[in-house]
Amino acid sequence: MPLNKRSSIKGTYYPPGDKSISHRILILAGQAIGKSEIYNLLEGEDVFNTLKAMKLLGVKIKKEGNKYIIFGIPPGALFQPNKKIDFGNSGTGIRLITGLISSNNIKATLVGDRSLSKRPMKRVTEHLVRIGATIKLNKNLFPPISLNGTGNAVPLSFEIIIPSAQIKSAIMLSALNTNGTVKIKEFKTTRNHTENMLKSMGYNIKVKESSKFRFIEMKNNKNLRVINYKVPGDPSSAAFFISAACLKPGSNLVVKNILFNKTRIGFIKTLKKMGGNIKLIGKRKVHNELIADIKIEQKRNLKSITLKSKDVPLQVDEIPILSIAASFAKGLTIFKGLKELTVKESNRLKLIHENLIKIGVKSKIRNYDLYVYGNHYLKKGNAIIKHNEDHRILMSFFIANMICKKNNIIKDKSCVKTSYPTFFQDISKFSN
Repeated sequence: MPLNKRSSIKGTYYPPGDKSISHRILILAGQAIGKSEIYNLLEGEDVFNTLKAMKLLGVKIKKEGNKYIIFGIPPGALFQPNKKIDFGNSGTGIRLITGLISSNNIKATLVGDRSLSKRPMKRVTEHLVRIGATIKLNKNLFPPISLNGTGNAVPLSFEIIIPSAQIKSAIMLSALNTNGTVKIKEFKTTRNHTENMLKSMGYNIKVKESSKFRFIEMKNNKNLRVINYKVPGDPSSAAFFISAACLKPGSNLVVKNILFNKTRIGFIKTLKKMGGNIKLIGKRKVHNELIADIKIEQKRNLKSITLKSKDVPLQVDEIPILSIAASFAKGLTIFKGLKELTVKESNRLKLIHENLIKIGVKSKIRNYDLYVYGNHYLKKGNAIIKHNEDHRILMSFFIANMICKKNNIIKDKSCVKTSYPTFFQDISKFSN
């Protein structure tokens, strides 16, 4: 059923495989000698570009039925790629594999599409040049990345000021072929899937947390073990369905097999504070990741909140859909400290603001804070949504059809292929 102002969300939903984990398991299984089997891999363009990159670097990967078989090669044994490695729109893919290559004695050129070519890479590469890699960027900031890795990487201590799991993971992947001990200090907790996988694969890694910092220590004296891994459901993809269910009283949705890692469910805590009736109905731990089943049985309209800047990093990808929830919540919602949204696949902060106004929601930006003046009335809608080929903006403002008198107009929906190719088919199954 088409999504519109009469829609509520009902049914049992299995989210697609988590994108962050899909990238990482392809890379790490590719560095474990032997045969690994991966189930429920996200089959989106971003992940496929990481898969193609690993093949170019010498890893054998094939699909058999519902699983991917990976025959890994050891750290330090990456092949010299015979052409440029194209990551399309994937910031995760290009940053992580830059880290992987940096400690291998090979040369590579990493490229991306027009959007990716405008995203900052120096935040990653400035750490990797310290270990001995030679890296050149366009305008000293952007892709293409011209990379000459080192086979004799220097073990160092790193401090990560910008809260970014991609920066951290790039350093960790470089450590796989660095003799000695690599130490990392995070000032803010970020998603920890790389650490969890390394533990599951038997690597020598230690993680400690204090009230102010997070410390990681890696020692290159144990090989990665092969792994059979079922990728859990992606909470960032499920966020569109969970938020949609919270929008409308009468919605009743069960979400199965969702990744419930504490670094990924900030948006669920935010929705609950707004009055979302979200309950945990089962959980288990697999490969150091918490996986859960949840139920949304919405009985009343949402209310406004203030989201502090310190809470943004753990739900930064969900701010676009949370802005839709805020539009239909009573009162002023403030999202603080959204600077990181300006360097995503698009300037998401600007696009959220502009599109909210277009559909009939009062919105303001002040010093990277977003103000959304919400109420429980249907918005005018019928707006031509500007998404600049950003999948999360597009999907968020498609969900906004639920709170608009007339459906909004989205002229090109192809960018959902990067992260959630079946989004439109899936949402139609649960729209009642």
